Amino acid sequence: MTSSIVQKGGKELHRRSTVIGLGLLFLLCSCAASNYGKLQPSPEITKIFDDYRILSDHSYYYSGLQGVPDAIVGIQSNYSLKSKRWQPVDLTSLSLRKWVDRMTYVHMVTPRGALILGPDGNRIGVWYSARHQATVRVEQGNRVVIVPPLPPELRGVP
Repeated sequence: MTSSIVQKGGKELHRRSTVIGLGLLFLLCSCAASNYGKLQPSPEITKIFDDYRILSDHSYYYSGLQGVPDAIVGIQSNYSLKSKRWQPVDLTSLSLRKWVDRMTYVHMVTPRGALILGPDGNRIGVWYSARHQATVRVEQGNRVVIVPPLPPELRGVP
């Protein structure tokens, strides 16, 4: 009698383990096929911002204060940025110069540039901020969602 209970219990345990294993496998596969991109640090992009150059095939946005942004992004023209927390801006070389100089002076950590890459590794745009991490997601229709960074620690007032 006890051996039949043990056999039933063993089969039930095996069945549960199989279901849990399949569930974990499904979760792992769904994460691998995600639509998340990333930031890839880039000295070339840092230099573009430090030289106050504007890429003509990009639309620019900022997050944070207009006088001293927390981040600046340029999104390639074949993508659109979806977010209420990013403000579009018609960036000029002069306004970019003011922002880069103020960000460098005010933020405790020196701002750096990065490539914004999609899930397939293709370039979506450029990033400039003292924060070097962000969540990047690409939705249908080449709509990009980028979570703005938290405000960096400040050194002083411009």
